[in-house]
Amino acid sequence: MRKVLTTAAVILLTLACWLLAAGCGESRLPYAGHYRSLEPYAGKGHVDLELKDNGEGTWKLEKAGSSIKFKWRVENDRIWVYTKEGGIIHVTPFDGGQKLTVDMTGQWHDSCPAEKCLTFERVKGGGS
Repeated sequence: MRKVLTTAAVILLTLACWLLAAGCGESRLPYAGHYRSLEPYAGKGHVDLELKDNGEGTWKLEKAGSSIKFKWRVENDRIWVYTKEGGIIHVTPFDGGQKLTVDMTGQWHDSCPAEKCLTFERVKGGGS
């Protein structure tokens, strides 16, 4: 009987820790919405970016007609985008989340290098 109670306690403690950790992340709501790149990207037109409040997102290239799905989260007022292939893209919100800069280098920089930086602006009807 004691072994059953100990096992149940361990399971409940593990579940409680998991729920606590899941609730400690920063809110996605200020950044959830639709954005559009200010400049065309790589000759393929503008990029439409959708950040859903459930942590899913879509990156659509205007002229290429292709889209990429990804997961995203917020940490330290920055957005981390995770691609299915394992890539990580760093996004820095500014102007209260109305604009985003995306570092396309694949490395972390304190500021987005001008030649490898893509800037997005929230579009009307695109969330908060």
